[in-house]
Amino acid sequence: MQVEKISLDEFEKAQAAGAKRAPYGQNRALLKKAETEPCKLVFESEKKALSKLTALSVVRRKMNAQVRIFRRENAIFLGPGVYVPSNRAPRSK
Repeated sequence: MQVEKISLDEFEKAQAAGAKRAPYGQNRALLKKAETEPCKLVFESEKKALSKLTALSVVRRKMNAQVRIFRRENAIFLGPGVYVPSNRAPRSK
């Protein structure tokens, strides 16, 4: 992640021109879009890619998105695909 200092004028201008966020989160928006068109997310490190992959997997399971997700090094590939959630058995104590 890169941090840059900006002037207060730049901040005000960016805030005034702000686009509206989707009614759902970034991960849901990515998965919704990936159901129709493939995309690739590239991160600075494998650790960040793995973290995003985990978050996307959890959201995919909750919304039952028909998306195929896989990671290669520091890139995540998203695209249309059949997703069948598995029914996991409860842990035995």
